[in-house]
Amino acid sequence: MAEQEGGKVRRVWSRVAKGPLRQMRRGLVRRQVGLAAVPGQGTSRVEGGRYGWEADGPDAVLELRPEAGALPSGWTELSLTLETESADAASPVLLVDAGGEGAAVSIRLPEASGGRVRALVRLPEAARALRLGPVNRRTRFHLADARAVELGQAEATLRMAWPLALRLLREPERIPQVARRYLGTLRAGGLRGLDGVLGEKSRGLLSLESYEDWIRQYGTLTDTDREELRRTVDALPFKPLVSVVMPTYDTPEVWLRRALDSVRAQLYPHWELCIADDASPRPEVRRVLEEYAARDARIRFTVRATNGHISAASNSALELARGEFVALLDHDDELPEDALVRVVEELNAHPDADIVFSDEDKLDGQGRRYDPYFKPEWNLDLFRSQNLISHLGVYRTARLREIGGFRLGFEGSQDYDLALRVVERTTPERIRHVPRVLYHWRAIPGSTALDVGEKDYASTAARRALQEHLDRTASGARIEPGGAAALHRVRYPLPSPPPSVSVILHAPAGEDPEALREALGRATDYPEVEWLAASGAAGGASAASNQAARKARGDVLVFLDARLEPHAPGWLAELVAHALRPEVGAVGAKLCAPDGTVEHAGLVLGMGAEGIAGHPHRGLVRAAPGHVGRATVIQQFSAVSAACLAVRRAVFEAAGGFDAEHLPDAWRDVDLCLRLRERGLRTVWTPYAELTWRAHAAGSEAGDSRAAAASWLRTRWGDALRADPFHSPNHALDWEDLRLAWPPRTMPPRRTMPP
Repeated sequence: MAEQEGGKVRRVWSRVAKGPLRQMRRGLVRRQVGLAAVPGQGTSRVEGGRYGWEADGPDAVLELRPEAGALPSGWTELSLTLETESADAASPVLLVDAGGEGAAVSIRLPEASGGRVRALVRLPEAARALRLGPVNRRTRFHLADARAVELGQAEATLRMAWPLALRLLREPERIPQVARRYLGTLRAGGLRGLDGVLGEKSRGLLSLESYEDWIRQYGTLTDTDREELRRTVDALPFKPLVSVVMPTYDTPEVWLRRALDSVRAQLYPHWELCIADDASPRPEVRRVLEEYAARDARIRFTVRATNGHISAASNSALELARGEFVALLDHDDELPEDALVRVVEELNAHPDADIVFSDEDKLDGQGRRYDPYFKPEWNLDLFRSQNLISHLGVYRTARLREIGGFRLGFEGSQDYDLALRVVERTTPERIRHVPRVLYHWRAIPGSTALDVGEKDYASTAARRALQEHLDRTASGARIEPGGAAALHRVRYPLPSPPPSVSVILHAPAGEDPEALREALGRATDYPEVEWLAASGAAGGASAASNQAARKARGDVLVFLDARLEPHAPGWLAELVAHALRPEVGAVGAKLCAPDGTVEHAGLVLGMGAEGIAGHPHRGLVRAAPGHVGRATVIQQFSAVSAACLAVRRAVFEAAGGFDAEHLPDAWRDVDLCLRLRERGLRTVWTPYAELTWRAHAAGSEAGDSRAAAASWLRTRWGDALRADPFHSPNHALDWEDLRLAWPPRTMPPRRTMPP
């Protein structure tokens, strides 16, 4: 398998490399830019001595200005010398002001080696400023010889890929995984798509090493941590028995022992391990199970007389369970030693919970952790797009008994089917998420952790389970394949005849509204559309929108910036289908910049330079999946952009429309979506309504007006802006980039989410 995939990599590499190598032989003209450091927030110059700068804390920044000419852009080699007075204080982060509404990119630079920091990064063409966050605490530091060298795409691609190629030579078992990622990207997006993936990697978004650093700091228990957790367990008033249910079949002994050892190492002692072996031909499986059962009375197992596959074996293991809660564990995966402690802590805080799920990551053949999935809180629309619960999934045993356990015929996605049926029997507040990595999914050949394509039947079973779930809960909705094997799309039906729709256009000054209406009408296949212009109101965009909405006759209102062009004629039908769902308030679309990169894929509260809301996945290549595919699937967000927002007219009127008094322009969409949430309605984002700006839409609000709006929103919504339930505290909030949070944030208490 590795040789076959390696051959594919070599053939693709040959095709990709020929052109760039020719360019390099001809010689590349490089622009070199010297960068001068200018004091910024929390930094000041120090006279005399070795260290010429002082930082007052981890938020201190310097501005890096070009000594001559413009700022660098595109692929750039950045280098500088950084030395700190305090040991281990160097923690360089490049902050790129990318223009637009609070847009920013944060790039964690590699730690200095011998005082020299060097990194290959891809800077946006619209970069307005470069800032450097040099240190992680108060200290003095020395900064010198900061410069940037612009590189051509060809050279940058080769230089980004070369370390990966060397690593694959040392670790050939990783070739299939890497080949699938990059070959798939080449097929879907060509060289531009590959450049986009490498751009993500340059910003630390796909870097195995950066996650390993993060684990060392925030994901590794010390002896002090263990003692504290033991004291926590002693103090818990509720100590339920947790039954860890594990089916086995022909498990390689090394992985089976590691799975069993990971349960025995749990810091929470009130567990039992219930194992059902599915008639494994390998005699060592039973021998290992007997050995462990003799060693620990909490381990019990049964051996099935005949092979019945994973659902039947899981039911046999479930029959052994005596605990109040059941935790699911695959036979070759591992639990970190604090997994059950964290789950039971959550159960003590929410004793009526029926489901507890956690974040997860993967283990390669050498036991190294990578590819974390940092999940949001409960999100039904995302759950219908991918198995959000998955690992670690913990269920109230009574609920599993009620639904009859695992169903035969759903092998490969039996846990997805199980979760779907339990979700139907509980309520959103009884589905709890622990934002910690409490499960390590082993990625070995034959495992869906390595590639869902390893088990095509798993995706088929998942779609069948989802369709049956929709038949029970959302009449008329149909499930379809998503953009990848583990992703799914739900199509919600339109009634016959479909409802009337009023599209309220915001046209920039100087544009012909009638011509814009005609162009959008030709690009739309919805049968009955009323096109209205929102203009002429003295109170800004909010007042103009409200005024037009009062004139509208449609059952559904769609607020649309007229500078947007649809990618496909079905965009409006997709928005309306979601807006008609009774549990939904606002619906947003996927908006792309003129260069084909993602601009809007939902809004995250508290993100961005102003701390109000920002755009996750901004700057990704249009077809890029984003974090675990989330840039390409339907899901719930706290808010969506008013540049393209659909809402039922009755809902809009009941909420009072946009707040023209306090928010004449900026943030009117955030406030509306939060008010809809207060009324128990969801905000949904769909990538299947996709539009592109004809020209870049920079924020038009004056600075004072925007600052006043931000101040009012902070007063109005308070903690809600710092506790977005759909954004992991393990992802950063300071900048519009799904980078790791250093350190992870502590979430304040949140309000109850709508169902």
